[in-house]
Amino acid sequence: MDGVIVDSALYHMRSWQETYRSTGITFTEQDFKHVFGMRNDEIIRLVLGKDFTDEKFKAIAQAKEVAFRQLIRSYVKPLPGVIKLLDTVDAAGFLQALVSSTPVENIDLIIDSLGVRRHFREIISGYDVTEGKPSPQGYLLAAHRLGVHPADCVVIEDAVAGVEAARGGRMKCIAVTNTHPAERLAAADMVVSSLEMVNVGIIERLLTQNSGLAERSHMPIEKSLVLVKPDAMKRRLAGAIINRFEQRGLTVVGMKLIHMDATLARRHYAVHEGKPFFDGLVKYITSTPIVAIIFEGENAIELIRRTMGATDPAKAEKGTIRADFGVDIQNNAVHGSDSPENAAKEIALFFKKGEIYGVY
Repeated sequence: MDGVIVDSALYHMRSWQETYRSTGITFTEQDFKHVFGMRNDEIIRLVLGKDFTDEKFKAIAQAKEVAFRQLIRSYVKPLPGVIKLLDTVDAAGFLQALVSSTPVENIDLIIDSLGVRRHFREIISGYDVTEGKPSPQGYLLAAHRLGVHPADCVVIEDAVAGVEAARGGRMKCIAVTNTHPAERLAAADMVVSSLEMVNVGIIERLLTQNSGLAERSHMPIEKSLVLVKPDAMKRRLAGAIINRFEQRGLTVVGMKLIHMDATLARRHYAVHEGKPFFDGLVKYITSTPIVAIIFEGENAIELIRRTMGATDPAKAEKGTIRADFGVDIQNNAVHGSDSPENAAKEIALFFKKGEIYGVY
């Protein structure tokens, strides 16, 4: 939305400057260019580091957005070519979604001021995702809600991180140089100086390029087992964990609440039998009911492993499930199969054939 549909960069920059000035921090135009397009929590973390309370974070984020809406309210104008493109894409029968890192209040103000809400079948705001760009989470969630394959999507972006997010979601991307010069957006499939240069024919050609179809055909559809482990269950994190995987475009095709007994636990952890920690693993996994889930999707096993993060939460990448929810190597919230062979074996341990409802 920002930088593609409406030229809002100046008002975002001024609202950040106004907000940070009240805390004694100087926020320059160069600082803003570095973070434009990111989520508020990521911007605040980059500026303040980790040395701030939840209360301070919420106060800064809220003050910034209130200032932004006050500044832009009388100056909401569409960028060149936007209204015509929205109209012609609609007329051609394409589904459209709006994906923005900004809060939904900002989205409502802008799209209602422009009168374009009717064009968007789905709207994804910063409240709907846990990862900002360059993560593809927002775009994958939009595709999932529209019921379309990522390879059948074209993203229109103005930010470097947004182009990277589109590529990460294996979507085609048109970049418009409203915010950054063409050389910084070169990773996009097409770079234009204005949306006046984009039409339905260009979008159709991007979607039918052989490279996109070949890439899709080489991505295997897989099923993988995920267990929400006892430490996460005790902290009522099952829903949040399942949501993380669904937002990556994965589909639940089997799920049950079970209380593993020692026999099943020993079979599940058979590869570790004889190791000093084996009995501890069995005792831990049988300590409380857990949720067993089968997820299905393209390259599901690798995607699940990346979403979970490293086994040791202290070494897991920021934004992964284990980094956010894990406590230590054993109490790391979630288990996921590590190979197609182990996925098949583990699924068979927990599910009967009639309990699995594949969509592919």
